[in-house]
Amino acid sequence: MKNLIFLLFFLLFLSCDKDDSPPCYTPPDELPENDDRTYNLSFLKNGEVWRPARTSTGAGSAFLAGPTVSIDYSIGDVFNVLTCSGQLIIEDECSTIHQSLTFYVTNPVLGHNDWLSTYSRFYDYTSAPTFRIDTSLYQEVNITKLDLENFRYEGTFNLTMISEEDPMDTLYITDGRFKGDQ
Repeated sequence: MKNLIFLLFFLLFLSCDKDDSPPCYTPPDELPENDDRTYNLSFLKNGEVWRPARTSTGAGSAFLAGPTVSIDYSIGDVFNVLTCSGQLIIEDECSTIHQSLTFYVTNPVLGHNDWLSTYSRFYDYTSAPTFRIDTSLYQEVNITKLDLENFRYEGTFNLTMISEEDPMDTLYITDGRFKGDQ
């Protein structure tokens, strides 16, 4: 009987120490050297690494379901558009982050592209204003692979965006890279 009581207390003790909560999100320290994933989008946002991720387990997680990166090429009557979009959605007990970057390259070509749509935006749904492309400055999008037949797109980018609320608030997106391979 003593052994049974000892065993019950021992099991109770073990179950109390168990922490079933998921670990908190930790942003990456550096950009990936070479990412072999089919879809990839990463950059430095004001010097800090930004990569798409999703750890949402909250009530709205069904609404937030879907890919974290989307890279698409669409052919239109007047314009062809390369769309790059990524989402960072974190909901854990340490933080809530809902951010996304979408930029559009109008009539994309291999090499440097000047036609960046003014509809390009960086959204921070949790704390900051929406940022749009600063049309007064040079924006750099360099497409290194544009294979329309096999749906493969790769490139690099550096963007300067300004707040829609305060034009003096600037967001610098540097060392950006994207890859879409369907």
